Amino acid sequence: MELLAELRNNTSDLHQRLDRAVSRTPFASPEGYQRFLLMHARVLPQAERWLAAQPLYATLPGDRLRTAALARDLEALALSMPAGACVAGNSSSVAGLAYVLEGSRLGARYLLGQLAKAGAPYPVAFLRHGEGEDHWTSFRAWLAAQPANQSAVATAVTSARALFDAYLEAVCHLEGAQAQ
Repeated sequence: MELLAELRNNTSDLHQRLDRAVSRTPFASPEGYQRFLLMHARVLPQAERWLAAQPLYATLPGDRLRTAALARDLEALALSMPAGACVAGNSSSVAGLAYVLEGSRLGARYLLGQLAKAGAPYPVAFLRHGEGEDHWTSFRAWLAAQPANQSAVATAVTSARALFDAYLEAVCHLEGAQAQ
């Protein structure tokens, strides 16, 4: 079993749902960009805190933690860091959570282009974090070296799906808050 392929194949439905949910508000609009940052703020700090405490995560090269950059962008927009949801536990998989977060970082390149095309003057420390470094390639190499037995794959997939679910719940929470 190849872990990357299993993660991709077993989370693509949630990834697509999240992309659709996020795109309900135009990303480059002030509301859309703030909603995007707040969605991440409800999930990312807790996921990164858990990952940073795992010795296995420290074997990934480079500075991958983006919470501080996210906080700077929120502060620049006069937004507070919201309370977050619990997104990881003892049975979580570093590989599964990191897969979702590294995929998010990869998507940041596209999103930066969208903002540039729209001429949107937003703070983008979060989206630019790791710019110029090839985090995706080093992550893929790291992931390929991880155990890919049936149990490890199942745990990684379950963890990745749980993180996608946390992001979807964050979007729903933000939509509910906007409706009130």
